[in-house]
Amino acid sequence: MAVDLLQGFSTMPIYFLHLRRGNELIEDFDGSLLPDLDAAKAEAFAAAREMLAERVKAGKLLNGETFEITDDTGTVLATLPLRDALVLD
Repeated sequence: MAVDLLQGFSTMPIYFLHLRRGNELIEDFDGSLLPDLDAAKAEAFAAAREMLAERVKAGKLLNGETFEITDDTGTVLATLPLRDALVLD
């Protein structure tokens, strides 16, 4: 569902960033209005980095979680494993 922001002047699609932990899916019920899939991927990447930072501070390990980016029909458009947001040099 694209949301009409200015009654016909601009529409933006809504993307949902669900978090998959093994067989469990933690759903994003609110979604985010973003201009395109690349923006949704950037949003997921930023969220993944924040989550990873909190895990490191707490001394916890990564456990294979993945963001699933979907549209308003529930179609998975992209996935982002949290570990992909971690750059090790």
